[in-house]
Amino acid sequence: MENKKTFGMYILQRRRELGMTQHELAEQLYVTDSAVSKWERGLSYPDITLICNICEVLEVSEHELLTGSEDTGSRNSERLAQKYLRLAKTYRVAQYLLYGVTLLTCAVVNLAVQHRMSWFFIVWASLMVCASLTLTPAVAALFQKLEHYSAAITFGCFTVSLEVLLLVCCLYTHGAWFTVAAVSVLFGLTLVFGPFVLRATPPPEWMNGRKTSVYLIAETALLILLLLVCRLYTGGTWFVVASVSVLFGLGFVIVPVLLCQLPLPEPFCRHKLLLYFAAQTLGLMLTLLVASPRSFVSDSLPVALVCLSLPWGVMAAARYLPVNGCFRAAAGCAWTGMWNALFPWAFTVVMPENFVHGAYGAWGGIDFMLWGGWHTAQNVYVLTTIACVVAAVILAGAGLSLERRRRVGK
Repeated sequence: MENKKTFGMYILQRRRELGMTQHELAEQLYVTDSAVSKWERGLSYPDITLICNICEVLEVSEHELLTGSEDTGSRNSERLAQKYLRLAKTYRVAQYLLYGVTLLTCAVVNLAVQHRMSWFFIVWASLMVCASLTLTPAVAALFQKLEHYSAAITFGCFTVSLEVLLLVCCLYTHGAWFTVAAVSVLFGLTLVFGPFVLRATPPPEWMNGRKTSVYLIAETALLILLLLVCRLYTGGTWFVVASVSVLFGLGFVIVPVLLCQLPLPEPFCRHKLLLYFAAQTLGLMLTLLVASPRSFVSDSLPVALVCLSLPWGVMAAARYLPVNGCFRAAAGCAWTGMWNALFPWAFTVVMPENFVHGAYGAWGGIDFMLWGGWHTAQNVYVLTTIACVVAAVILAGAGLSLERRRRVGK
């Protein structure tokens, strides 16, 4: 009964605060005067279907009506929200006036001094850059659908306005540098701010889990584009070599990310390391081909194959041998030692004019009593080979011990 009395007293209080009689309240709610009287005296509750209408007429929230007290926290939040909206509107209007007055003043001064529009467009483009940072977020906040894309919109407007400023300055100075400057600025801005924009912007469904791949691909494309415009601006024949070399170098970072994030056919999912080695090997061969097309078959290709045999052998042993980890490590060390032992002979075969003599020559030149000049390199080379063989033997022994324990455990 106490709740009914509290509820009724709250309705009575709000009705009097609004200057309404019981009859006027009953007319707006389409009920009888006696019904309102019973509510206020705590004899009954109104029908649940009338709650919304009562809240609207008494200008209260449903929470306030049901609890019979003012929700000060909610009202304070509403007041703060209204205050924020007024401040935001004042902020936008102040910027409209500031930028508008500045543009109008500069236009009048430019016409008065030079009788034509010249440097005014530089001021206009500069103000666009400023407005993209200060005004764009405030305008984007007015549209609820754009709330989650405000960072991308601000970054896009800033980039476009900065490119426009570069174009206006280039036209004003009668230069031919706009393309190089525009692509350079675009590459630099996306390189620094791209990750933050991608993180703050809800991605489309196809990009879920692939933001890093999208970022790396976009930056690589912009870098190649920058090399192209620099080639067109300066001339020369270096673009192909530079672009292929850049792709090969970046592949060490980009290819692993792409293999992890992009969807692959089921048969390839278990061979990502093999695909990585294949891609980088292809990139190396292509780089050598464009760098020295005339000597590729005679010099570059044989040397590259000899060098690549080491990482390919270690990768194959570590990834595909059907034995335990110790045996795989032993096989990798054994392959490294064998490659190291055959290294002088192999280079003597593929390039006899360069590798007949020197630190990596015949094994007969070993002398651990001499540690100077080529002897130091020769001795270190032999010790490295011996260390690989010893490590292979130790790891093989560990592998045998591990296999015995497994058999005993079974």
